[in-house]
Amino acid sequence: MSSTAKGDRFEAQVFTALKRMISDGQFFSSPECCKLFHRKGYYSKDRCTDIVFDISIEIFIPGRTAYSLLVLIECKDYGLPVPVNDAEEFFAKIEQISGAGVKGLLVSTNAFAQGAFSYCKSKGIGLLRY
Repeated sequence: MSSTAKGDRFEAQVFTALKRMISDGQFFSSPECCKLFHRKGYYSKDRCTDIVFDISIEIFIPGRTAYSLLVLIECKDYGLPVPVNDAEEFFAKIEQISGAGVKGLLVSTNAFAQGAFSYCKSKGIGLLRY
């Protein structure tokens, strides 16, 4: 299986798991306040174009048309621990589209290298081993 196909399959698994958590009320926000997306683009002021993220969750305050919190998720299906440069690249992408209310989450099938763990902790990026 190609690395692209392997990554696509992992993204689909994570997306399905999140969809189930949201619909079952196991996510931190109620299902009616969440919109889940796979490979949605968000505008980068630096690139003057969209950056596409693996998975995103837009969380709305009831009655509002704009989201109040955006959760951006990057999926990594590696045979080795996720290196720090992947965490740095993810954070750079988040910074390009972020305003207030953006949270990054890095999901991996493997562990995170110590440098990646420390970097994510310092930047407030959540880590999840799936």
